[in-house]
Amino acid sequence: MTGGTDLKSLFEPRNIAFIGASTNVFKWGFNILHHLVNRGFTGGIFPVNPRGGEWFGRRVYTSLDEIPQAVDLAVIVVADSLVLDSIAQCAAKGIPAAIVITAGFSETGQEGARLERRVVEAARSGGMRIVGPNTMGVYSAYPSTMHVLMGSMPLQPGCVALAVQSGNLGTSISYRFLRRKVGISRLISTGNEADLTMEDFLEYLERDEQTRIICLYVEGLRRPRGFFETARRVSPAKPIVLIRGGRTAQGAAAALSHTGALAGDDAVFSAMCRQSGIIEVSTMDEMIDVTGMLMQPPMPGRRVAIITLGGGWGVLATDACAAGGLFVEPLSQDLVQTLDTILPPYWSRGNPIDLVAPSRVSVITDTITELMEHASVDAVLLMGLGYMSLRARSWMRSETIPKEAVQEASELMMEEEARLFGLVAGLIGTYRRPIVPVIDIMSFDIRFDNNPVDFLDSRGIMSYSAPDRAVAALAKAAGYHQWVRRTSGMDLQP
Repeated sequence: MTGGTDLKSLFEPRNIAFIGASTNVFKWGFNILHHLVNRGFTGGIFPVNPRGGEWFGRRVYTSLDEIPQAVDLAVIVVADSLVLDSIAQCAAKGIPAAIVITAGFSETGQEGARLERRVVEAARSGGMRIVGPNTMGVYSAYPSTMHVLMGSMPLQPGCVALAVQSGNLGTSISYRFLRRKVGISRLISTGNEADLTMEDFLEYLERDEQTRIICLYVEGLRRPRGFFETARRVSPAKPIVLIRGGRTAQGAAAALSHTGALAGDDAVFSAMCRQSGIIEVSTMDEMIDVTGMLMQPPMPGRRVAIITLGGGWGVLATDACAAGGLFVEPLSQDLVQTLDTILPPYWSRGNPIDLVAPSRVSVITDTITELMEHASVDAVLLMGLGYMSLRARSWMRSETIPKEAVQEASELMMEEEARLFGLVAGLIGTYRRPIVPVIDIMSFDIRFDNNPVDFLDSRGIMSYSAPDRAVAALAKAAGYHQWVRRTSGMDLQP
């Protein structure tokens, strides 16, 4: 990190001065302050506005000089013409960090760039570091929730950090994580990176004990060599999942007008990602899919067993595995004979294992157990789930059958499916290899009590709505784990 600056004041402040506080609900000076207060930040919050007064029962200070305690972080939401003076005042007071929400700087042209340089000079004169300007804010889950973001949804604390060179993408990605019950440790909208850059934040996240997985949206890098050197050091311990914007000529031009970021050669960038262990993805949804897969235990190899409750899904999954460099190998004769004692006579006797319609939950879990005990299986795809709950729900909502005629059977089916997922979670913990649930898309669309997707999400097991999405995420995770083994010198023989 430039100058070795500690960013604890930014992510773990004791007291925050909010410069530009407003009671006008249409202004960011109201909304961001409301988020900070409403989400339960436990430190001191000091609204500042030269007009003074009150902010819904809180005193509004007319200047920083009136604040009775030392301030660790300033949040600046004032007009662009007032930012320089605000930063100079903060620097004079010895405030170590600031988040500058205000836009109107280098992203607007040469005049804005000149003002931005003056802001940075004023900050550095007082040893102050700034996020932005032109940022949508920062979220920090630990030690208490600090929600200094334009986005209004309450995020769930967790182990995934997200740093983005686009505030609205940060909002969109974090909401996707929220929908899947994936918790966020830190969220940084880097803005124009006039001072603190993506490279600085990656170095911070390397040391952050609350972060286990790092997700990035990048349009351009200020210090590419430093970024990739840090990434190569971080990746073996904390996987980095990255979306790059501005890969085409048109996209690069859009990135320049967006944050002032200069995009580099796409092929070179991707090659550096591969060498550094960075997992490149193309879309926000793919980032969520891959991150969820990385929360499963690591794959020791690339061999996949497929269990399906319908033949077509198995065929599509096999094709996807072949395209993604995963191996769907035939079952050994000994394993076939063992599974003959578990499965009905009409089972497929191959990989994929087509169970058609098993009569008991134990058929599925016993099959998984035998596959996991079999040394040549590195992961299991468990596909075609969710139908029991959907069928039971349709019975209960039927206008043809009395509810009392189907209630007991419906409750039993839903309980059995929930029991299956609970057993699957236990097997993942026992064997420390991925078991990947693929659930019919209707379970994603229709939310109800004991919904299979919600049940698994709440236990940190991401499910997928189609074989191709599950396999694509599994292949990315397998490639990452292979890179880790290769760089650590471990044997890679399948």
